Amino acid sequence: MQELHFLPAHRLAALVRAREVSARELLEVHLEQVARHNARLNALVTLDEENARQRAREADEALARGESWGPLHGVPMTIKDSFMTAGVRTTSSYKRLRHHVPKHDATVVARLKAAGAILLGKTNLPTFTLDLQTNGHLFGRASNPWDETRTPGGSTGGGAAAVASGMSPFEVGSDLAGSIRVPSHYCGIFGFKPTEHRVPTSGHIPPMPGRPRGVRYEGAAGPLARSLEDLKLGLKLLAGPDDQDWDVPPVPLRNVRPRELRSYRIAWTDDFGGLPVTRETRTALEKLALTLERLGCRIERAGPRNLDYDELWEVWGRVLGAELGAEMQSVTRFVFSLRFKAMRGDAPLNRGIVRGVQSQMPEYIEALALHDRITGQVESFLSQWDAWLCPVTVGQAFTHRRSGEWIDVDGQQVPYITGTCAFTCVFNLTGHPVAVLPLTRLVDSPLPLGIQVIGRRWQDEELLAFCEALTEITGEFRKPPGF
Repeated sequence: MQELHFLPAHRLAALVRAREVSARELLEVHLEQVARHNARLNALVTLDEENARQRAREADEALARGESWGPLHGVPMTIKDSFMTAGVRTTSSYKRLRHHVPKHDATVVARLKAAGAILLGKTNLPTFTLDLQTNGHLFGRASNPWDETRTPGGSTGGGAAAVASGMSPFEVGSDLAGSIRVPSHYCGIFGFKPTEHRVPTSGHIPPMPGRPRGVRYEGAAGPLARSLEDLKLGLKLLAGPDDQDWDVPPVPLRNVRPRELRSYRIAWTDDFGGLPVTRETRTALEKLALTLERLGCRIERAGPRNLDYDELWEVWGRVLGAELGAEMQSVTRFVFSLRFKAMRGDAPLNRGIVRGVQSQMPEYIEALALHDRITGQVESFLSQWDAWLCPVTVGQAFTHRRSGEWIDVDGQQVPYITGTCAFTCVFNLTGHPVAVLPLTRLVDSPLPLGIQVIGRRWQDEELLAFCEALTEITGEFRKPPGF
């Protein structure tokens, strides 16, 4: 019973359906884990114990009558505090929203509830989701369960820490620059950023409640979990159009089975425009590539030809800055620009954001034209491969620090924003689906290390099928010591 809190969500659901454990017992196991560890990690910022217990009782009563609510019947879940939850405080760690209690659920929340999941609580994040660490104005700093002196990443850092430490089996996060993938990598769990516009982001903050949605490109919502099977289930439950986010098309969900690993064509690289990575990162990727080659895969160190990463990073920043700036008053835009100008290092990502926030409509349209060209370059490259493997960040989780400070990569100083999201924001710009898998069988290190696995746009199911086969090599979730 003690280890229930480390089983994946789909296994927990099966146990409830088989009546080997009740929804109430399952909830209490997770609440006990929260009581033991959350004070140190600060991963959950709002608990909904009373309603969760009531819902768990109702789940058990429904099952006794022979009723099933869906594939997550009776399974607890957490939600990033940027997604609205009906009757439960939703703040995006912004002080003006400290008492904000929505009347309606975000679409992703409503869909998980409809599948039978029970909301346990909301997880920590940086203010308005705008950092790759988790240290917001309202709730403060979250810590990594593998080493509390280190960050769990951001912006879904609280969610990743909760899943990794057994406080939650399933989390939904948002990803504008790597906010699902970086925390998954730092905390040693599985994460998935679907193809852009595959999952609705309706009910996400930002924008402020009641304000028009400015961010139309580069963002995504997706699951964080302890198994690849849970990512597949998450996509199935979350994807598809709603009546609010009209950018989401009615793409049918398909059941794609994994093939033998040796039948796949795989590209890999640890080099994006000369950006350095740690020795551990480089060694792990090389070891994975060599293992796949020995299994008979066609694997090659490769990337898109003539792709200018400096241009790509600046265009990502220009699009993001322009869209975020559209939601801001002029004074806020000025302060926001100063924040990114003040970050150490003249990184293209910083320059792009500052330029975007200050841009007018013709410059935004120009940035979108560049966005289209770069997306085409990456898609053309991926058409030759079943998947592309690359790092998540320049290294493993770093120690807590002020936002904007340098990141050390084996003695080389890298600008903060480059060190945290240069490998991930590429695929926010292009909109490609990306899974993060922990390399538990390939890395002998006290800290987890993950890998990005990229597929073609709208072929999320094919990508996840390949990842299912790949986990035979990369390994399963491993819990942090002491948990």
